[in-house]
Formats: sequence, C-alpha cells, structure tokens
Amino acid sequence: MKKYPDLRVLVAEDQALVRQGIVALIEHEVGEVRQCANGGEALHLIKQKKVDLALLDIGLPERTGLDILTEIKNRELDIKVIVLTGDTASYSPASIYRSGADAFLYKTTDAENFLDIFNAVAGGRVIPNEQLNEGHNAQSIAELRETLTDRELQIIKLVVEGASNQKASEALCISEHTVRKHREHINRKLKVHSPASLAAFAIKASLV
Repeated sequence: MKKYPDLRVLVAEDQALVRQGIVALIEHEVGEVRQCANGGEALHLIKQKKVDLALLDIGLPERTGLDILTEIKNRELDIKVIVLTGDTASYSPASIYRSGADAFLYKTTDAENFLDIFNAVAGGRVIPNEQLNEGHNAQSIAELRETLTDRELQIIKLVVEGASNQKASEALCISEHTVRKHREHINRKLKVHSPASLAAFAIKASLV
C-alpha cells in the first residue's frame, strides 16, 4: 500500500542518473511521479497545477530551481518544494530555506536521509515558514538556545547542512546511536518532529 497515494511528485534534475535514482526511491510510495531535465518544462508542469511536491535541482538549465521556487511563492501555489544541489560551496542552506523551500538536500546525502526528508515534507511534518515565528519572540528563542548543549548545536548545524546520522557521527567522532539520542533531545526541546522542521526552525531562530 502506498504511503501517499494522492501525491503528485515532480523530479526536476538534469543529471539522468540522479533523477532516475530519486524516482526509484519514491515511485512506489506516491500516486504519480513526473520527471524532467530542465527548468522550463518543470515550470510548465507546475503552472498547469499538476504537481503537489516538487524536487528541484538548483542548477537546472533554462530556469534554475531557485527561479522556479520564486515563481511558486509569488503565485502563492500550494506546492511543497525540496531543493537539491550538488554544489556544496555556492549555496548556503540558510539562504535556500529563507527563499521558502520546505527542505534542502545536498546530492551527496544518502538514501536514508533523503527518505527521512522526503517523508517529512510529503507527510506534512514540516513547520511552514510563516508559523515558525508564532509564539517565538527573541526572549523565548534565547531561552531555548540556553537549553541546548554545545554538542546539540553542532548536530543541529550538521542537520541543516543535510548530514545523515552516519555523516554526523563521522564528523563528530561519536556513534550513530549517540547522534540519534542527541537528536531526540533536540526535537523534544525545540518541539519539532522531522529533520526538515529542525533545519527550518534552526535557521529562522538563528541557532546556526
């Protein structure tokens, strides 16, 4: 049984191997997957309202993923967006989240982390950007920050950068089990329920 039988997904990625790999990961869980290799075709499908969730590569030819994200936000289309990039030097996760993306992933992420993010967005477990400030003034955010340990802040930074538990454990020289425990504590303290929500909240609250 499919997890998201009514969900229409667009995978816009110009590298065929990456695009086909993403499609293979999700096609058995969603109602429909369309794919394309350029931004012009992606935007055409989006304007026709044939998409509920779009995975957009930043480096698409014709129209970039960020161009398309801007169009989606300007037109106030009810489409969730996950932004992808293989360029780890030119784009900061913070700027992409602030542009309105629901989630952000480097193409170097592993399949498990990709599916965690995808399922969070597809399942509506990402806090919308406009809700992140509700009930969180400067004082409450400062108080929240005080509850976080230095190690938890390190892990939050890695989550924002798209690191999986394995990558975080390697970067910090600790076990994956320890990373998972830290993430459970972080989620409880910040009242978030997915890596995408954690990343969006951390950026909005200037935790990283």
